[in-house]
Amino acid sequence: MTEVVTLHDAQRQHRRRTRQEIDRRAMPREDHDLPIIRVVASEMPRVVDEAESALIETGVPIFTRAGNLVQPITEAVPSAGGLMTRVARLRALGADALTDILAQTAKFQRYDERRKSWVNVDPPAKVAATLLAREGKWQLPPVAGIITTPTLRPDGSLLKDAGYDPATRLYLMLDEDLRMPDILDEPGREEAEEALDLLLEPLAGFPFVGPVDRAVALSGIITAVIRPALPVAPLHGIRASTAGTGKSFLVDVFATIATGRPCSVMAVGKTEEETEKRLGAHLLKGAPVISIDNVNGELGGDMLCQMTERPLVSVRILGKSEAPEIECRATIFATGNNLTLLGDMTRRALLSTLDAGVEQPELREFEFDPITRILAKRGDYVAAAITIVRAYRAAGSPRVCGPIGSYGPWSDTVRSALIWLGQADPVDSMKTMRDEDPELVVTSELFAAWREALSVGAYYTTSQIEETASERFLDGGGFVHPEFRDILMRQANSGPVISTKRLGRWLTRIKGRIVHGWRLEMIPDEKRGNRYALVRIEPAEQGTLL
Repeated sequence: MTEVVTLHDAQRQHRRRTRQEIDRRAMPREDHDLPIIRVVASEMPRVVDEAESALIETGVPIFTRAGNLVQPITEAVPSAGGLMTRVARLRALGADALTDILAQTAKFQRYDERRKSWVNVDPPAKVAATLLAREGKWQLPPVAGIITTPTLRPDGSLLKDAGYDPATRLYLMLDEDLRMPDILDEPGREEAEEALDLLLEPLAGFPFVGPVDRAVALSGIITAVIRPALPVAPLHGIRASTAGTGKSFLVDVFATIATGRPCSVMAVGKTEEETEKRLGAHLLKGAPVISIDNVNGELGGDMLCQMTERPLVSVRILGKSEAPEIECRATIFATGNNLTLLGDMTRRALLSTLDAGVEQPELREFEFDPITRILAKRGDYVAAAITIVRAYRAAGSPRVCGPIGSYGPWSDTVRSALIWLGQADPVDSMKTMRDEDPELVVTSELFAAWREALSVGAYYTTSQIEETASERFLDGGGFVHPEFRDILMRQANSGPVISTKRLGRWLTRIKGRIVHGWRLEMIPDEKRGNRYALVRIEPAEQGTLL
């Protein structure tokens, strides 16, 4: 018989404890039950050891993350329809906050010579400061993130109990208003199709250009719900040609299902470094969903590439020079009018395009408010996303598509499950982004102009390349290779001339990339300068495009 996992009992059992953890961090024991820590001069290491042991023994939710001690907390924030909801995050502890927690979890005593007895004292400030400084020696467990909604573990089991889950290193603060239906352990295709129909409901009013765009939206829902089970997941981009088409609203649909509230957003910084620090701040808080909103044009950057492709990311901390490594369990979205992904981001993202086909799309009316409908039965939507993944697994995970580099687990669950249920392949949107990639376009133009101006297979220094591009006709007229020069001027100009230094940096950056069967190769030469050649790559050498 198929096992049925029921969440109602677990929710009732953990509700009171969860509320205590949310509002009071953790209720201390009665005073006479608290462990006693005796403060003696020259015994600070022992006192700090016992203070940390008291935190662990009493079950206070204190964890390690990115070189800090952190505590899960929730805050009441406005939600849709004038309602309030609680948002969970990880708060880095300072000395004062940790001292307060230690006072609730242990009884500190110091020997009073006058009374000839041990008397109660406040926790010495140095104890908290020393414990905070013990990075790398903490016995407290690490935390990968904080969630408020049941999800799947990598083995397919359901993470449903409030508190810390050692298997995933996630902390679950159950949303008290969430009512989950029974979830089959091994649902069949019929249950999966019913779940798919339910997830399509809140998407009905959005003007997707085609089936691939809708499939990307479905992937956004499922990925956001089961992201803790995935080591990495691609970015989901939402774009339109006109403001007011519903890009940010669609991300709110994803976030409301996964977290119970519309998505908080961040803007792209004026510099790439500023954007990295903003992303890092969201990661440090353990945010389950991150949305880069209203991107004006192009989006890329090393930090964003790492967050979508690596389980561990080096995070720049605002106001500090350090960059600790931190686990990334966030689902990342980006929205923008005519959003374009740059360079490597084209293979690290999915793209859904909306087009209402009207001049003022903001005046359109939905037949119903999808956010209100989701909040009315959010547990059903969460269960539907989990059911689709479990049904595909129960069917034996039939092979329905090829692999995709870096995102094997995501492709084997979210992507494959959607294709198995007859939906378009969301990965097909990557081809659209690749064709639109400005770097790819200019590289293609360079290779075509290179073949006209220079010899294929011959190696040239940047000075030789610049001389060819700047060559004029003998009569003093125009340039011999105007298209070639125009491309190099756009990428490596220094005023009215081509900078060989900038040209070298650009050619080095694009070397090795295959475009339409051609590749730029480089021979390093520190004394005479690097040399570059354009070579033809046979189909057998190109390998399989993932």
